This record gives sequence, structure tokens and C-alpha cells, in this order.
Amino acid sequence: MSKTLGEFEQIAQLMAPLAEKAKGAFALKDDGAVFSHRIDQEIVVTTDTLIAGVHFFATDDPFDIAVKLLAVNLSDLAAMGACPLHYTLNASYPQNITNDWISTFAKGLAHMQERFGISLLGGDTTKTPGPLTLSLSAFGLVKKSTALRRNGAGEGDLICVSGTIGDGALGLKVAKGDLEDTSGYLLSRYLRPSPRIALGQSLIGLATACMDISDGLLGDFNHLGCGGIIHMDKIPLSAQARQILDKDSEQIFTILNGGDDYELLFCIDEKSRPVLEDIAHACETDIAVIGRITKDSDLSLLQPDGTTMSTIPSGYRHF
Repeated sequence: MSKTLGEFEQIAQLMAPLAEKAKGAFALKDDGAVFSHRIDQEIVVTTDTLIAGVHFFATDDPFDIAVKLLAVNLSDLAAMGACPLHYTLNASYPQNITNDWISTFAKGLAHMQERFGISLLGGDTTKTPGPLTLSLSAFGLVKKSTALRRNGAGEGDLICVSGTIGDGALGLKVAKGDLEDTSGYLLSRYLRPSPRIALGQSLIGLATACMDISDGLLGDFNHLGCGGIIHMDKIPLSAQARQILDKDSEQIFTILNGGDDYELLFCIDEKSRPVLEDIAHACETDIAVIGRITKDSDLSLLQPDGTTMSTIPSGYRHF
């Protein structure tokens, strides 16, 4: 096994190439980075930390870890309608990290950079006696005063979601060996979420509220600060999720609030409904209307038989 590259060798050989398109990164040779934006734009900033044993398995492929690390931040930018620009990365590596691991991790970052047009701006690399810890901050741009917000939905607005719900949470169960999915689809949805960047930008001026679904559909809905009715049979599910649900109806609770969806949950005025199909087509992303905002402060889940689900599971919480 080759000796692990030192901090500055890692930066020069593996990370500096990721910063080539960011002129203000100065090839990661200075104490900081510089970037500018037009006077009619605002900067959106988000940050997430992923820890081995908490957010991913230490044995996961480093390429997949890199994809997810950038994806969860890009999903936050998508939720605000921002165009991705740059990111910074703080990596705390345990003693047993190898050159091959870091090299593969960098390839995963490069893959996401090319896909979403984002570049590394800088960061920090340290050694830790604890688990592998990766913290990433992403920067995006929006036209001034247009960023999508969570608050703003009003009575009668339609509740919408992108993609399918529950795949990531079910994929985690597949990774743990608690569920089986021979197609590999659910595991891929857990390991490599797809941030809805194009959709977020298309919702500017249309969505009255928007956020990404990271901790579960129902738990995250509560962050909108309003009540609503969600029709259970309108929640979009993948074929793989339906197969699992057919075998075990209790998995509905995993689907509703297991987390790791990284889809967009948003609200629109009823009058805007006709444009959803065009937006979905343009963004190559399915959109489903699953309910409506009500004047009440509570959330109700309406089942196909017309009854209301009595138990609503809570979403994921760190504490």
C-alpha cells in the first residue's frame, strides 16, 4: 500500500484540478478564494456535513459518497431556485484513509461538477481520530429578490412533489439487509440522489413555497408552517416501492418519513396548475399534485377509502 499523500500533495494533485474553472480559487494556493456576481443577483449559501456511520456506511464506495455529499447540498440550492456556482470542502480523514480512496472520492466530485456546472473553491483537509467527516458548503446565484422560500403558501394552494417518494429510505433498508430489491434501483436512489436543479429554477415566480425533502415528506411538510390535506393515493411511488409495499404494508411509514428523498416539495396557486405539465416535460422530472393547503394548522392524510390516517409518523431528527 502506498503512503498516503500529505495535505498539500492531496490539494495539488487531487483537489486543485477540481478548481480549474474557478478563476478566483487561484489553484487553491492562496489563503482564500474570490468570486463576484452581478449587482442584480444574490448569493445562496448552504452547508451539510456527512459522517461515516451516521449519514453513510464507512464501507460505501468513495465515488458514491462524493456524489451524495454534493447532491444533498445541490438539493438545497434547487429548493431555493439557485443556479450552482461553487463549493468548499472540509474533509477530516481517519488514519486508515488511502490514496486510492481519496482519488476515487475526487472522481465522484468531478462527475457531479461536470453534471451541474459547479466548481471547487477551496476548503480544509485534516486528520481525525474519529470517523470520516465531510462538510461541504455550496454557493448558488439567483436573481435579486426571487429566491424560493419555505413560507408563503396560502389556503387553497396545491401541494406538489417531484419524482417519487420513499425510494431513498427503502434503499437504506436494502443497504442494511432489511429489505430486498434485486433491481438495484432503490439502493441507487439512496446512494446517488438526483438534485432537482432545473425544476427549482423553473419554479421561480410560480411556487408560493418550496423546500427539499431530506428528512421525510410528512416531517418536512411541517416546516412549511401551514396545514394541509394530502391524499395518500396521490403520493407518487416507484414500481419498486410499490412491490415492497404490496408485501409489507407497514413500509408505508418508511416511505412517508424515512428521509433521503431529495425531491422538491412545493406549493402553487390553483390557477398555475396548467403549466405544471410543461415544466415537468422541460425539466424531465415528473411532478405530482398530492394535496391542498388548508386554513387549519394540522396536516391530514386522506386514505383512498375516505378515512383519515390516525397515526402520522414523525420525520428524521438528529436529536
